[in-house]
Amino acid sequence: MFTGTLFPYQYEAVDRILSDRRILVAYSMGTGKTVLTLAALEELFGQGDMRRCVIMVPSSLKWQWAQAIAAFTDAPTRTVTLRGMELVVPAEDVCTVINGTPKQRREQWQKAQHADYVVMSYGAVLHDWKELCALPADALVLDEATAIKNFSAQTSKRVKKLRPPVRIALTGTPVENRPEEVFSIMEWVNAQILGRWDLFEKSYIVRNFFGGVQSYKNLHLMHRNLNRAMIRKSRLDPEVSKYLPAVTETTRQVQLDKTTRAIYKAILADVQAAMDELAESGGDFDLAAYYAGVKTDGAYAAQGKLMARLQAARLLLDHPQLLMDSAAAYHEGTGGSRYAADFAGSRYDLPDLNVAPKLNALDDLVGTMLAEDGTKAAIFTDYRKMLPYLVERLEKHGDLVLFHGQLSSDEKAAVLVHFKTDPECRLFISTNAGGYGLDLPEAQYLVNYDLPYSNGVLAQRNTRHVRASSKFERVHVTNLVVEETIEERVQATLRLRQRLSQAVVDGTGTGVLNMDVESLAEHIENVG
Repeated sequence: MFTGTLFPYQYEAVDRILSDRRILVAYSMGTGKTVLTLAALEELFGQGDMRRCVIMVPSSLKWQWAQAIAAFTDAPTRTVTLRGMELVVPAEDVCTVINGTPKQRREQWQKAQHADYVVMSYGAVLHDWKELCALPADALVLDEATAIKNFSAQTSKRVKKLRPPVRIALTGTPVENRPEEVFSIMEWVNAQILGRWDLFEKSYIVRNFFGGVQSYKNLHLMHRNLNRAMIRKSRLDPEVSKYLPAVTETTRQVQLDKTTRAIYKAILADVQAAMDELAESGGDFDLAAYYAGVKTDGAYAAQGKLMARLQAARLLLDHPQLLMDSAAAYHEGTGGSRYAADFAGSRYDLPDLNVAPKLNALDDLVGTMLAEDGTKAAIFTDYRKMLPYLVERLEKHGDLVLFHGQLSSDEKAAVLVHFKTDPECRLFISTNAGGYGLDLPEAQYLVNYDLPYSNGVLAQRNTRHVRASSKFERVHVTNLVVEETIEERVQATLRLRQRLSQAVVDGTGTGVLNMDVESLAEHIENVG
């Protein structure tokens, strides 16, 4: 039985889940998708329409879901200890969490045969496919359903083979960068909504001479069709916003020193050369597609060269040492970038590796944010190797925790509990691994040390602390952007992609798409 309390705006979603059974719940982040989904699932259990529900989540959210089931239902509970932190979760015969070594998971799959809820990660779809297929389930919930946004990914292909009667996809960002993503999600939810791919492409996509996506059309029609199997509430809707803290978002401009600026311009010259090579090969460069693993026809090697140079520029802007670390890793055979190694080896005027203007700005900003007793802040970066430099500079401000993809799910859960419960722990420093699904209502401030290329990733990051459970009337987001650099261009591109997402999901915005090569050329001309 559901024992929680719903906000008025959540009831409509519960009713749609119960009536439609196959639905995309696209409520904004922080509006309580987990709680309203549990309310609907418990009703289905109570009606006798469901015996078992599988909940598929990013690895970092497994224990968070288990805690939610314990908190919002009348299930008997138990206490588990993860890395010294205690969590209250349901009894194992009610909720089985698939977690741990292969041997532990095999034992858990056996116990799952008798559980109401089974919580697993998307990774287990590949590792434990046979066990998953052998488990009878009447419902499947995909939390952060953008995990299946990529058509070609093996995880997406396997998830789409799972078609129980009740299918619930949860994500506040069904379109992170391109409408094709929500098409992929809807293939699993209800394939009839957006139809066959060839018809979808003909109806909504405008391609250029080379076959690349130039823009989108008829997005009002796509939005109308989506609404047949999607329910959407934005945190900006009047009936929702009064239950969430207000958000102030600002951009803090950072100036480069003269030496680092000269190095940056040298990398841009190499970017221009790679762009010329790409143009000669007849290729188009779509950064979002590149990061999504979508290989466009032809010119892929030229795209790789361009990407390596862009990456080097971003590393330099975050911290010059990151560029040198990448060069060293390449020479050691442990990764890194060949371009970074070649570039570093050719320069005699590299800047002082201890001079990092953006890190200096962050240090000052955090000092101001944490001057008030009890305040907490979350800091996000694209690069895991940036974490040690952030710790070295910021640990003087108080206790902090690190969150990244190389932590186990148990370690992630323990880090989260530490930040939430220890008043002395004031900084949550994370890569994008912490940007999806985590609840951080304890934080009043959030800083983007760098901006991701993906609008969806940024939207997820920026709402970690925008929660109905927040105790603050207003929370803050600060973007650190180095002026007159590629970071300004990335920010402008993100705004365009946000409007494209709004056109599909909210019925507002525009279908115009920023062409990356053209905007790069304009940027280089402006700073040259």
